Amino acid sequence: MAAVAGWEMSRWWRARSPWPDLPAFYTGGVHADDVTDLIGTHVNELVGSMASTQRARSYLAWHNYQLAAELHRRLVGDRDVHDVLLVDGFADCAARVSVALAITQHAAEQVIVQAVALRDRLPQVSERLREGRISPERVIAVIARTDLIDGADCAAEVDAQIAAELDVHDGPWSAERLRDMVDRIVYRHDPDAVRERRRRALDARDAWVEAKADGVAKVAAVMSAENARISRDSIVALAVTTCGDDPRTIAQRRSDAAFALMSHTRFECLCGRDGCPAEIAEPVVAASASKIVIHVVADENTIAGEADNAGFVAGHGVISGEHVRDLAARPDAVVTPIVPPGTPQNPDGTWTLPAHQPADPYRPSAALDTYIRVRDGHSVVPGNATSAFVADVDHVVEYHHADPSAGGQTVPENLNVKDRFFHILKTFGSWVDDQYRDRRGRLRQEFITPEGLVIPGDPDNLEVLFPGLRRIRFAPPPPRAAGAADLAPDGQEPPTRPRSRLAAKYARRQQERERNRRRREQKEREQEIRDQGETAG
Repeated sequence: MAAVAGWEMSRWWRARSPWPDLPAFYTGGVHADDVTDLIGTHVNELVGSMASTQRARSYLAWHNYQLAAELHRRLVGDRDVHDVLLVDGFADCAARVSVALAITQHAAEQVIVQAVALRDRLPQVSERLREGRISPERVIAVIARTDLIDGADCAAEVDAQIAAELDVHDGPWSAERLRDMVDRIVYRHDPDAVRERRRRALDARDAWVEAKADGVAKVAAVMSAENARISRDSIVALAVTTCGDDPRTIAQRRSDAAFALMSHTRFECLCGRDGCPAEIAEPVVAASASKIVIHVVADENTIAGEADNAGFVAGHGVISGEHVRDLAARPDAVVTPIVPPGTPQNPDGTWTLPAHQPADPYRPSAALDTYIRVRDGHSVVPGNATSAFVADVDHVVEYHHADPSAGGQTVPENLNVKDRFFHILKTFGSWVDDQYRDRRGRLRQEFITPEGLVIPGDPDNLEVLFPGLRRIRFAPPPPRAAGAADLAPDGQEPPTRPRSRLAAKYARRQQERERNRRRREQKEREQEIRDQGETAG
């Protein structure tokens, strides 16, 4: 089985490109004549071609933005886009785009606004769009989240830092990782902009009903992030109180529970059985009795008002220091430090905490479990937005229960957070993942498909937002006692095969990781040589 490293393709489409003026790099694909007997290679090329198509979409989006920006330069120029006339130069410019693309006037105006933002505020990010390092959808998010620094002295520096972050990643960015990365950069350069954005958002809070087809409607509301999480968790807590024979799906039960909570009517189990075991409280009682936990991460100085660093709300993202203090001041807030009070400090300014539970080296200690969830913030699986505080902490290299010292130990570098689905997929399937520190010191993940395609994970986590995490150490697990062995209950060792099926599976996975590590180290050595050559030049 042939492996394809990263998003590199082993063959390119021989047929004529549908975009003759587009570089071949963007139109890689698989021609029918290229199908081989190696099904692994074939699957890898199909997946890799989808990545190439994504890069093509980025290039074409960049091209459209260039055209829109040029239209704006010719038809609007330096004239005020906020002209009092209903049909000003900006509206007239957008009308051309609207009619040509058969989109609304508002949508056309948004295209031009985004094009001008990339040209004037985010030129380096625009170049990364051209190179395919960011998708069209993600670049719109960057534009929106940097809106309040438009014209500020820090705008160029923010643009440069976002572009530098995009450069450290070869694959696509997950929406939540990109959002957090942009927000922390903006916050560090202009915290007032973040506070202003929060004030505007809170001022715009509202609730409304949107009619849908087939006799249903959608109830929606905009509120603070913590209130939204409390509302959702209250609905879920009531929805799961029915018995197992309730015929509704969990989604349907959530809908009915939301109505019960809002209308103060009783939520019932619909199993129809006499003696139903479900214990369902009145909605008001259920809402007040539910234990809703909203995890907020912040540094101690910000909580105390001695600093104004950004914080993080699990399931939401980066928040301002002011928002952190508002949450910490709530009467129901419980502040729990990762490093317990009274823990002695090491001479180098770090703290050492236990890595595992005293009686079980497989189970992480409460401190390590919290540390991993805080560090990762979300599931590390690309594209998955599951909060780290409701996901699973997983050993990257499988833990060796018979001989913990052989590898797969319960230490920070070998643990990360995965959503339940992917955790199961890895445990019972043929997927392999790896985790390592790159040459910049960043914690990185790689995901290897059953066919051997290496997909890079997101390069961003909360270590950058909370550098104090790097001052926390965890004690390594104790070595296995000499002569220890796994014995049968009667003290006799039963006959065994040379290697168990599970051990063989783990060995194959480790070989896969080692092979990819050698490939990665070779690429890093080549990059260092190129960097040295550029420096010398």
